[in-house]
Amino acid sequence: EARSSGQTALVVYSSNAFTVAPLTTDADTVAARVNSLSTDIMPSRGSYPLAALTKGRQLLEQAGVALGEVLLITDGGSSQAAERAAEELRSAGYSLSVLAVGTTDGAPIPRAGGGFVTDRSGNIAVPKLEAAGLQRLAAAGGGRYAVKPRKPPVFPIRYKWSISL
Repeated sequence: EARSSGQTALVVYSSNAFTVAPLTTDADTVAARVNSLSTDIMPSRGSYPLAALTKGRQLLEQAGVALGEVLLITDGGSSQAAERAAEELRSAGYSLSVLAVGTTDGAPIPRAGGGFVTDRSGNIAVPKLEAAGLQRLAAAGGGRYAVKPRKPPVFPIRYKWSISL
């Protein structure tokens, strides 16, 4: 559902993070960009939440936002470095919530044009949720954790989480 107030930005990530939409009060623009996302737009493979958390914090700080929330949507796991970044976000006045997409058993990621996403070796990538690590990540960031089982299409995602920036 559309948010009633606040600013929203959209960042996508793999091994690097990229701003798709900077902080804006125009939720319709952000929603339109979400609907156009696919795995094919990423120039690299991988899932490094640290990159996304770093970019999210940069956007908040550049805008001079004192209190805000980062929502990480992921189909993978976490790392000690990401947990430290989440703790730093929290110390800076921000929080981190995690929306996990997928299952602990894993499932291939369909490509928009057919077939499935592959890893660097050309094998079909089957990401598996690392639920315990993602729960720790959300806790470190002072936010919430939720799971959405992967059922095509993954987008659009509409949740009632209000993220105030």
